[in-house]
Amino acid sequence: MNPGDTFAAFARTLPRGAGRVHVHPGPVAEIVFASPGKKNALDAGMMLDFGAAAALLSAARVIILRGEGDSFCAGGDLGAVQAHLGAPGLGAGLGAFMTRAVDDLRKLDAVLLAAVCGPALGGGAELLAACDHVIAAPDARVGWVQARLGVTPGFGGARHLARRVGEARALRLLVEARVLNADEARAAGLVDTIEADPVATAHAWAAAAIALPEPALRGAVRVVRSAGAEDAAARETEVFAGLWGGTTHRAAVAARRRPG
Repeated sequence: MNPGDTFAAFARTLPRGAGRVHVHPGPVAEIVFASPGKKNALDAGMMLDFGAAAALLSAARVIILRGEGDSFCAGGDLGAVQAHLGAPGLGAGLGAFMTRAVDDLRKLDAVLLAAVCGPALGGGAELLAACDHVIAAPDARVGWVQARLGVTPGFGGARHLARRVGEARALRLLVEARVLNADEARAAGLVDTIEADPVATAHAWAAAAIALPEPALRGAVRVVRSAGAEDAAARETEVFAGLWGGTTHRAAVAARRRPG
């Protein structure tokens, strides 16, 4: 059994708290973090919910990550994990499980949007960085604060942070361990746009995206996600060639040529 599966088996032995991660499938899907009174921090049961999300979203073309209420996600629920800090292998298992859960979402060829209100701290900042486009409210706060707790990112987020802002800035953010306001987060490259209602803006953006031909939208996700691979050029050509002259391409070209 690999470490991620070991963690999942352990997590299932724990009593469930009130927190849940709600998954709403569809072409525009939602993953909603909901942990009342805890700024949507993730306990072990919520991590299990999140790990199961990708399997429910195969039809999604855009996936919106958001929190319930006035918070995005304050990372892991420290109160829930404190009693288990000394458990052998727990860190490796938790990290492997959550890294796999994020990677499974990124393998879906769906655009990932984050709609951020309030705090996105620790693991919450990692989930934000894994998204393709981040829309934040003016009250959003983003904090890579793991070092304050004596650890490094545990959800696989350091590589996503480096991809988003570059290695030098990523290291500075991790070492400074500051909580940035929305304007500072945008200046740092962590946030793309600031909007009064990020959830409504995310849904409007998603509606425009799914109006595109589905093969082209999914192809765009594939070529960008593979941009860092050694064979990126070959993969991009393969996706383009697979779409060229296909039913969707021919129909779109014919529609553009019709008068009026």
